[in-house]
Amino acid sequence: MGMTSTPPRRRFLAWLTRGFLSLWGLGLAWVLASFFKPPKLGGSVAERVIKVGPDESIRVGQARLVRHGRAPVWVIRNRDGALVALSGICTHLRCVLDWDESRNELDCPCHEGRFDLNGNVLGGPAPRSLAKYRVETRLGQIYLHL
Repeated sequence: MGMTSTPPRRRFLAWLTRGFLSLWGLGLAWVLASFFKPPKLGGSVAERVIKVGPDESIRVGQARLVRHGRAPVWVIRNRDGALVALSGICTHLRCVLDWDESRNELDCPCHEGRFDLNGNVLGGPAPRSLAKYRVETRLGQIYLHL
């Protein structure tokens, strides 16, 4: 009668502990594998193209705010008649910019930031220029490339 067996409760706790440690180990292995896996290269990410509208819908000196998710973009026709596309988000505190047709610039309503049609900072606390996007006209329609 010197033989002692492990009580069922202790066996269950040991099994439960091994199960949890196994799950943690699998999770750690997955994180390490994804960290060391090389990034995908090539054309796997498609460029997004948004139809803005008819070419005549934006006249010289006018602008249109194109809302696309959380990143609105201003499409502006400059005085030369060329289309320009700039980020609609201020680089200071991410306020949505307004178009000032009289001064031909984008203004931040939050902290008086100002940007020219090249996206350069004209005034205010903005730390950097606005992002520029490619815009084109095809078959009488304006397309924005994000």
